[in-house]
Amino acid sequence: MNFAKGVAIAMVVLYHVTLYLQHAGIMGLPSRMKLVLELFPMPVFFLIAGLFGARAATWSLGNLWRRRLLPVLYLYIVWSVIRFGFYLLIPGLSGELGELPASNPISLALILIWPSSSYWFIYALAVFAFAAWALHKLPPVVHVVLAALLSSAVTAGLVNSGNIGWNRVGALYVFYAFGVLYAPRVFDAVAKVSVQRTLLAAAALAASAAILFLLPTRWVPFLVLLGQASAVALGILLSAYLARLRMLSFVSTMGAESLQIYLLHLFVIVPVAGLLGLALGGVHRGVGIAIQFGLVAFAIVASLLLSKLTTKVRWLYVPPIIKRKRATAAAGVPASAGTTDSVGTTDAPTNPDGRTTAVTTPRTIARDKEIST
Repeated sequence: MNFAKGVAIAMVVLYHVTLYLQHAGIMGLPSRMKLVLELFPMPVFFLIAGLFGARAATWSLGNLWRRRLLPVLYLYIVWSVIRFGFYLLIPGLSGELGELPASNPISLALILIWPSSSYWFIYALAVFAFAAWALHKLPPVVHVVLAALLSSAVTAGLVNSGNIGWNRVGALYVFYAFGVLYAPRVFDAVAKVSVQRTLLAAAALAASAAILFLLPTRWVPFLVLLGQASAVALGILLSAYLARLRMLSFVSTMGAESLQIYLLHLFVIVPVAGLLGLALGGVHRGVGIAIQFGLVAFAIVASLLLSKLTTKVRWLYVPPIIKRKRATAAAGVPASAGTTDSVGTTDAPTNPDGRTTAVTTPRTIARDKEIST
């Protein structure tokens, strides 16, 4: 799955590069490309998170809190505070999603109920994990159908919370739920990848993407969901082929580091886009496109380098209480001493696929160890 995550995180970076360069006055890819770029990255991240988070739906509420919700919410809060401080120091580009500027203290105070931060994705992981746990007794078909109805209602504009973060939560929960409830079938489909299935997914994606790109049809119920589902299916099926090519191994590396790239890339893009806007102003669209892809590559490489530095500061990724429990457990202190929880382990913050980032060394943070093992 790392290859699919690598492609997805590259598209997330391209999406944000496009937005910030346009804000700085540098036009590149047509703005309607945003509709296509939204089809694959977040849906596939949440599907993969569901695939590797299925066991959490059967845990007790206490275990769910200690092993999943607390680490994820800690990560969300810490990096939201860092983001707030960053935008206070960097003038010009506001970094807002649409409701509140990133430098507005109210946006920081409301992060647990009004996710207007670019880290809404991490918040959504916690919401989805709890929702899947709370609804796990529903028949799987009913669960997924209800999630699909909610998704279509949001993407068609029939339901609007007034908050982009919550709208995305409503639109994308269906992929997490499908991953949780149908993990064996998804893994089986990947293992039995065929040219016929791949071509079918490609045809469905081409048709839905063309309609969304060329016509104002986003309001049509289930059209966006069809495009997202076909994009995810095609992406995962193609990844099964492309991951075998050694020349593309760097894509899997990006996927393994997708959490760090996600957390760090805007700290690179924002100041660079601002400086480019001041230095270049308006440029020919062809030049703008070249700048876009150049900045994408630079942001990814810089994020990977920053990752090597930030993972040395462990509290940026892992709650201190979890670090202490693991340290005492490693020293042989029995659970009865009150230093470990009843399941014998605690889980570190999840990558965008729902897997953990370990806490012992910077290298293990990228290892993608499964959260429930």
